[in-house]
Amino acid sequence: MKTKFIEADETFIEKQNTLEYARCTLKQEFIGIDRIIDEVIDNVSSWFFLSDIQEKPVVINLWGLTGVGKTSLVNRLVQLIDYEDAYFRFDLGEKEGSFSFRESLDELCENDDSNPVIIALDEVQHSKTVTGPFREDIENDKNRMIWELLDSGKIHYIDWKRGLWGFEDTIVKLSSLHRAGVFVRNGLVVEGRELYCKEMNENFEEDENVPFVPESDYEKIIEFAGKTLNLHLLQDVRKILMEFSAEDSIEFLHKILRIGKKPSVKNFTKSLIFVMGNLDEAYTMSSNFSADMDADEFHRLSLKITVPDIKQALQNRFRNEQIARLGNIHIIYPALDRKSYIQIIRNELEKYASELHKKFNIKIDFEQSVYDIIYSEGVYPTQGVRPIFTSIHQILKSKLSLFLTEIMLKNLNVDKMFFSIEGKILKCSYNLKKILKHEKQVCIVTPLEDTRKNRKDDVQAITAVHESGHATLAIVLLKTVPEVIYSVTSDSDSHGFVYSSFAWKYISRKEIIPRAAMILGGLVAEELVFGKENLTAGANSDITKATSFLSNMFKFNGMGSTPLTHSIPQIASDFTYHSYEGVEEEIKAAIQEAKQLAEKTLKNEKQLLLALSDYLSDNRMLKKDDIKRIVNRSFTQKTNFIENGEDLFYRNHLKSEVKKSETIKPFLPQFNSAISLNKGEECA
Repeated sequence: MKTKFIEADETFIEKQNTLEYARCTLKQEFIGIDRIIDEVIDNVSSWFFLSDIQEKPVVINLWGLTGVGKTSLVNRLVQLIDYEDAYFRFDLGEKEGSFSFRESLDELCENDDSNPVIIALDEVQHSKTVTGPFREDIENDKNRMIWELLDSGKIHYIDWKRGLWGFEDTIVKLSSLHRAGVFVRNGLVVEGRELYCKEMNENFEEDENVPFVPESDYEKIIEFAGKTLNLHLLQDVRKILMEFSAEDSIEFLHKILRIGKKPSVKNFTKSLIFVMGNLDEAYTMSSNFSADMDADEFHRLSLKITVPDIKQALQNRFRNEQIARLGNIHIIYPALDRKSYIQIIRNELEKYASELHKKFNIKIDFEQSVYDIIYSEGVYPTQGVRPIFTSIHQILKSKLSLFLTEIMLKNLNVDKMFFSIEGKILKCSYNLKKILKHEKQVCIVTPLEDTRKNRKDDVQAITAVHESGHATLAIVLLKTVPEVIYSVTSDSDSHGFVYSSFAWKYISRKEIIPRAAMILGGLVAEELVFGKENLTAGANSDITKATSFLSNMFKFNGMGSTPLTHSIPQIASDFTYHSYEGVEEEIKAAIQEAKQLAEKTLKNEKQLLLALSDYLSDNRMLKKDDIKRIVNRSFTQKTNFIENGEDLFYRNHLKSEVKKSETIKPFLPQFNSAISLNKGEECA
């Protein structure tokens, strides 16, 4: 035993060092996902050390928004542990072509399947096997072998070998020649030589032996069935065929053909399989493409996603048994926070500056304003890091040749270039030993900043009042200060919005009308401030949202007078209630009640509404701390805002009811006996 450990000791230590080096390197190169990297390395380690005793593949699932580095992380890990020659990546978004699963499978199956390999199944969300509300199976699933691979590590692979059809033609021709009178003894043609040579296009001397099976097919026999029949050399084939008659030869060739056509079992039980994909169903904020949303808020929301959330999202795409084959190693990427984006920008600029320094021997430095404008222009929280790189190119890299050419045109002797941005101007200061020698400026394009400028026009005023209506009602009725209010955005479909994060995770009956009132708050605020006759079109999304919210509460969540689930009849086994008249009257009444509550509340808190509106008519946004300051000055009543929603009512009320009851005794489970349902007796 000691001897075996001594033999393995050096290898294990070397591999451990390799993995730890990979861990540290990945954390330096991939910002904001240290926890993800630790999870990946820890789950890879058992395969890396002991793949030889694996009975099934190790399957690691990576889920996240686009652009967070799933694929690039796996690619880099493969490089760091020196597995590039045994790495096979499949893009499951490609249904046809050289990168599709079926086409790429050939390359994998040509590999010696006794060796450990790394397999990456990328964009797995595109390989849906169910569709529609009833999760109907998709016919002609082109990637069905994926599930064999994930389950057992073994797949039945049909290797369409080159020359197989030509070999079959040869068998047909030999069979026809035999029927036409060609006679064979000990593998040689002894009668009908002339007919044989003419039909088979062969030339032999008169005294030369004519083999019935052409020697040009011997290599094919070895290729198609050599392993199965233990035939490895041409002389092995010749020895067998030289004992056969025509019938025996044809039967033998048919056997070779059957083996050649038979699917082979490829064994990848020693593999490490990464399954990667984007699940919009789990990342519910992924549909918001606004560049104005706070990256930290997206990050916070993404941290709440759990493995059960992922499995629930997978049910929209895959059958239950397939989800089970993915296993339980689900590593969930968070959306990147502001700090991570800033560090990524800094790293990219420093890397670029280092490359320029090596090439031109000039130090490159950047003022904070450069980092700020790249963040402002490049960060779309739901789209990851890719937009950042294009913004760096557009703002900086596309202009660098102009600044470098200036050195040559002006014959400047400088050792440093310092870049800064003022407005829409990119400025470079050329220095030698900290002394300014020259300056150059060029205009840059900042499309997002252009759309975010304060307009101070009617549209911004209307938007300011509208969004302040939503915010005021959230503050007064739901005791929640919004995270941010916008009256100007970069989104062409929306002039403004309010983002509120409620501290509790449920909706109770008592808050249905207040929530609906908050949703209608923009419409009501416009009526109150500008007058009903000056109400503008644009509240359609709010009206739709309020109607949808109340419909969901009353039709599906039992909040109406009768707890029924309503739906349009679709199939014979549909057991929902199909009459809408009564519940829709309730929804209409709730809409009216919510609107009246919004009107009453905004009239009472008009000072707060106007204070928020006034600020937002001149400024494009208000953040939570600034909203609180305005509330403290303008709110007519003192309110304890809800910051912690964990123990608002239900737990304390339950404990209070238990305490008041004198009949409830503590429940102590008993495990020393069980009741037999068949005999009604206790079983020991």
